[in-house]
Amino acid sequence: MRPDLDSTPAGNGLIATLQRTIDRISLVAAYVAAGCLGGLTLLTLGQVALGVLSKFSHAFPSDIAVGWEYSAYLMGTAFMLGGALTMRAGMQIRVQIVMKSFGGRFERPLEIISSTIGAAFVSFLAVSLALFAAESFTSNQVSGGSLTPLWIPQATLALGTTVYALQSIMRVIAAVLDKPLVNESFKVASASE
Repeated sequence: MRPDLDSTPAGNGLIATLQRTIDRISLVAAYVAAGCLGGLTLLTLGQVALGVLSKFSHAFPSDIAVGWEYSAYLMGTAFMLGGALTMRAGMQIRVQIVMKSFGGRFERPLEIISSTIGAAFVSFLAVSLALFAAESFTSNQVSGGSLTPLWIPQATLALGTTVYALQSIMRVIAAVLDKPLVNESFKVASASE
């Protein structure tokens, strides 16, 4: 099923255009996250295959030297890049007990408060990760195992968190304007599956 980016329920004005743009960025980020998970799967399968082959022949190394390091990079990047679309699809894990305890009477104000706190936290994290990557770039830091310039994986984390922050800020705006918070076309399963 193709996500419906052009029927964002926020209307046809500036807010709707902004939401569609952030949704498109989030969708691209989610595809990159899926690619990272695919790469992580291939790296893990390669690790397993080498482990098995090394038992039969000493010509094969027992593992991929940078396997653990790059696995961590890919997992972190996938997590951060996928967060924005997960939130927009309404598939994030949420504790609904407070929202439900008032019978839905304060659902929108509580949503505004929780979304604002979340957006502030994710925005702070995005700025911090961007500054961290910039510091690694200017100081030419490299990893100990593979000599990978650290700014590269740090920049991907910062990029993913920035997309997540944009979607979080858009959620606050939508909550304040009493617009729908979830794009149903992004859902691929129910939250209970």
